[in-house]
Amino acid sequence: MAGHDRKKQARSANVGRRLLVGMGASAGVFLAAAAMATGATVTAAPAKADFEELLDPIIQPLLTSLTDSIGAFDPAAALDLTSWTDSFLASLNSIDLALPSAAEPAAAAASSTADTAALTGGTIPLTVLEGTEPAVNASIDGGDPVSLLVDTGSSGLVVPYTDLGDNIFTQLEALFQLGSPETFGISGYSGGVEYVYGVYNTVPVDYLNDAGGTALTTNGPVDVELFSWSNNLSDPFENFQSFLSANQVDGILGIGENTAGPTTTPFEDYGGVLVDIPNHQLVIGEANPFPEAPSTGGTGVSDVFEQIGTGAKQEVTNIIDSGGVFGTISSNLETGSSVPAGTEITVYNTAGQELYSYSTIGNFDVDGPKLVSDAPTIVSGTSIDSGVLPFLNHAVYIDYAGDKTYFGPLTT
Repeated sequence: MAGHDRKKQARSANVGRRLLVGMGASAGVFLAAAAMATGATVTAAPAKADFEELLDPIIQPLLTSLTDSIGAFDPAAALDLTSWTDSFLASLNSIDLALPSAAEPAAAAASSTADTAALTGGTIPLTVLEGTEPAVNASIDGGDPVSLLVDTGSSGLVVPYTDLGDNIFTQLEALFQLGSPETFGISGYSGGVEYVYGVYNTVPVDYLNDAGGTALTTNGPVDVELFSWSNNLSDPFENFQSFLSANQVDGILGIGENTAGPTTTPFEDYGGVLVDIPNHQLVIGEANPFPEAPSTGGTGVSDVFEQIGTGAKQEVTNIIDSGGVFGTISSNLETGSSVPAGTEITVYNTAGQELYSYSTIGNFDVDGPKLVSDAPTIVSGTSIDSGVLPFLNHAVYIDYAGDKTYFGPLTT
């Protein structure tokens, strides 16, 4: 996702890679350490927490492993990290935060269950950043507005913990106010970062209208990135925050279903979503406006046929990915080193109906005078990624209930 020479694709990850870098504020390091140590079992912290006693038994074994790894490269840096950690843990004890009780999330969950039957959708204004990245604005648990990438190629609302406050202390306070995470996990985006996250259920999220008011409110889950590190050799010091800020967004709103990502789309219970970039709107919970339009099975990943020019159609697996920039194409379809400008790419459903078609132009406008190639990246295998281009001239309806994706009439 970062820039336009790499694509974003969410995926699950079972293990971390290399040295943990991009620490940002120190809280991310220790909360992530706690996450990896405790797994899915969470015990509520005491109402008045002694942070050193709470975290030290969790952190020290992980810290030993980390400092050993650092020491192989720079013994002085490893020593500095150990001293700094001890000092930071002691300083946390000066914070007097009243932590939420375990009963609060449970009460919120009961309230959310009662409200599910009466869900009412809404229309959220949608903009396109840098020519390729659809985004909406939202407030997480009453916080300041943040910009979220609308991503049909992943599942789950993912925000970094730094979105929750202006500094380390307000960020920590906001985390504790969210309650205890339901689970922890590790995920990542190809071409970008790996990250540790906590799943916070029943978090109120206000999606904002053009005037800054609320267009729609949902109640969790929200996946909070607690710590991240780079998986990109060309930019080894990138973290989750820089990965997002390079694209002018603060988080990722994954609205695909059965796609890679920490949790599910926050809109699943509404039945369907219309991603309407041509009309600058994300419409939640309304009926399919074009039920007779060509569709494909799946709401994020689908079996389709792809054709290059007048060549033979080949069956591939397509990630329908509004957050995928210019997407990918199988090397079985394009044998050169790159896709030339003027190449027509057409995708059909398994019944032979055309879903979408576009031609590469080679000089796509991403930022005023900045022009880049809009050719999809050639990859091995039989999978492709649609990228955002089909969304720029089609409204796309995601039918969660029917497990189908519909491509509306061509608009331009």
